[in-house]
Formats: sequence, structure tokens, C-alpha cells
Amino acid sequence: MKLRILPVLLISAVFSTLMVFGQSDEDNPIMPVYEEVPIYIGPVFGYNRSIHSVDLASFDEAICPRFQDGNDNGFYVGFSFEHHLGKDATLSTSSFIFRVLYSTMPAFMETSEAPIPSLITIVDGNGDPIGEDIINSSTRHTQQVDYSVVSAEVCYKINPIPGMGLGFTIGPTFDFALTKTQDQRYELLTPLEAQFRRNQDAIDQLGYKYVDNDQVIIIKEGDIPNSNAFRLGIKAGVQYEILFGTLVIVPAMYYNYGVTNLSSQESWRVNALQVGVDLRWAVKLGL
Repeated sequence: MKLRILPVLLISAVFSTLMVFGQSDEDNPIMPVYEEVPIYIGPVFGYNRSIHSVDLASFDEAICPRFQDGNDNGFYVGFSFEHHLGKDATLSTSSFIFRVLYSTMPAFMETSEAPIPSLITIVDGNGDPIGEDIINSSTRHTQQVDYSVVSAEVCYKINPIPGMGLGFTIGPTFDFALTKTQDQRYELLTPLEAQFRRNQDAIDQLGYKYVDNDQVIIIKEGDIPNSNAFRLGIKAGVQYEILFGTLVIVPAMYYNYGVTNLSSQESWRVNALQVGVDLRWAVKLGL
């Protein structure tokens, strides 16, 4: 009887051993399994309402009008990478977000002068002067600034209410200017048939250009004098995360404050109100 029981016990022991070795590693208590925390990557895009805080003279003379602040519409586009802090990304309430962006932050400035009496020269059809007269004329000064940068951003994000998509972000942005040009013009608005009298000295010495039938003078164009190639900013905002499986849609609003000046000879800060969307997919690297 004992001899019959022994083979049964031996077969049972072998079968049990095979079952143990056939189990996956994740069921083995002596082989702990580590769940990889996914990273979130994807494109970003949005709208910039750029705000240039500056006080510029239109001409060197003190009595001439000044450009005070300016704004315009721009955009940003790029990629983002988010790394959650903690072992479970779905339960994490904080993370670091890294972005690489191309942004445009232009500005348009304008100042007008009330109609003032002006001495004009009257000419005939051949352009020959035939007399003079005093009339009221009105003019306008404009300044168009084109400013674009490539940015590297680092933001810390916190979700104050666990399980809710509301979050707040803050961090520095390091910008490298690609375009920083200006186009300043002096325009004669009325009377419509009038023209500026050409000043050859201003053309030769200051580079003035007369265009649009001599009703517009280009005062300055090209690179902004003494402009800085680097901009440091502080970016703070609010966002809301919407989950769709492995996709996270993140509408957000930020204020981007310029710490450094655009020009070394002016107090000229470039700020922006930014509204956009980040799209991020959860990706496991398998490391």
C-alpha cells in the first residue's frame, strides 16, 4: 500500500514544481514587479496677445509725439513633455512640464497729431511751384515691431484638488530672438492731395525714404538698435486636463512676463497673454 502511494506523491510533487516554474514573474513573490510611470508628450499651439511696455520717441526732438506701449496678435506652436512626480501618473498631483516653442510677439504703436496750420507750396501740373498757402494738415506716426523667438520652458504644475483636472503652473522661459525688427513711418493724412516736401539731407544722412506718392516717410526700418538676442521671462497660468484614454487635452491660459529688456538702451519689456491647448499622449519607454 505504501509503495502505491509513493508514485502518486512523487507525480504530485513534480506537477506542483512545474506549475511553480511555469508561473509568470509578476506572480513570483521574490521577483517584485515595477510599474513604469508613463511620460506625456505631444504638440502645443495657441494665441498670443503680445504687450510691449515701452516709451519711445518718434523723433529726436522733445516736442514730437512719443510711442507709449503697443500690442498685436501673435501665435505659438511647438512640443511639450510632462513628467509626473510619483509612481502613479493617474494619482499624481504635481509634475514638471518642458516645452520647446516658436512664438511671435509683435506690436503695433500709433500716435496722431491734431490738425495744425502748415505752410504748403502749390504746384502746377508739371510740378512747378506757383504759390504758397496755409492749410490745416493732420499726420500720424506708426511703429510696427516684428519679434519672434524660439523658447525653452520649464514649468512646475500642481493640481490642488486630487482627482480634478484643474491645475496651476509657473516657471521660467528662456527665449532666443530670431526676428527683432521695426518699421517706423510718418504719414500725411490730410489734405489728401498734399505731399511731404522732400528733405535731401534727411535722405542722405538719416536714411529717410519717401513712398506712396511722397505721402509717407519711412523713418526707421530693419533691426532694432542695441536689441538683445536673449529674453528671460516668467510664465504663470491655469489649465484644465481632460482625459480621453491615453490622450490628455489641456486648454490653458498664461501670462508671460518679460524680465529682461528688448533693447539695452530702452526700458522695453515684451509680455504676452497666451491662450492655447496642449495635446499629450501617455507613452511608456519600456526602460
